[in-house]
Amino acid sequence: MFIRRKANERNPHWSNEEEQLLLTYLQKNTFKWSEAKSMLPNRSKAAIKCKTRKLRIKYDLFGESYRDDKSEFTAKHATLVKPDTVFEAYCGAGHQSLVWAEQCKTLISCDKGKEKKSQFIEQLTAKGFKSSTSSPKWDQLKTDQCEVFFYNGDVVDAAVETRSNCQKEKIDILDLDTCGSTLPLLPILLNLTKPSYLMITHGEFHSLRFGRDDVLRRVLFHRDISEEKLNLTIDQLANELDKAVKVAALRA
Repeated sequence: MFIRRKANERNPHWSNEEEQLLLTYLQKNTFKWSEAKSMLPNRSKAAIKCKTRKLRIKYDLFGESYRDDKSEFTAKHATLVKPDTVFEAYCGAGHQSLVWAEQCKTLISCDKGKEKKSQFIEQLTAKGFKSSTSSPKWDQLKTDQCEVFFYNGDVVDAAVETRSNCQKEKIDILDLDTCGSTLPLLPILLNLTKPSYLMITHGEFHSLRFGRDDVLRRVLFHRDISEEKLNLTIDQLANELDKAVKVAALRA
């Protein structure tokens, strides 16, 4: 029998002082539950973990431990494919964007986080990109080698506008990088962008780590949803994700 997870109690909203205390700790230390709990004794483990994740994403602290490895992986495949145009969803502050920009002529990046626009522009201007034109949603930055368009909004909206305004522009690579799941959106994005190649970072491994079988049942849409316990290993989940991507591509 499936039982929906629910909060047993509602705690007060986080104060600015609590958020700043936790942020300062995250910026200077490797996270340890015991230390975080001692700083915030009135907050539950779930509340601290949730706020930690939000602060890491908001202040560009998420993924620091493997950022260099991922940049190396992206650079390797960008060199092999040699794309002219890349559509990069969930670009964050633009760390991987700089890697793509070294290899492609046109980069279309998007992220809906309010703070990501300023982080993205700051990241690229520090590497020599000059702001060209801007609109309420789109910002254009360029060098002599690459032109970058940043969309501050939902990825589907960005893909629709790209398809509408750049019908003659062929998308060589669709890069989906998120700590959540992109599988439900994948058929739509493949239909809109029609890329030659797909690079996807699977956030579903976080769901496995946290025991969220309810999430995995929802996004692994090729499996029987009535299975109460999946009991997947990491290798088994990797295989299931491969199947899910192929099913999404067939649907597209």
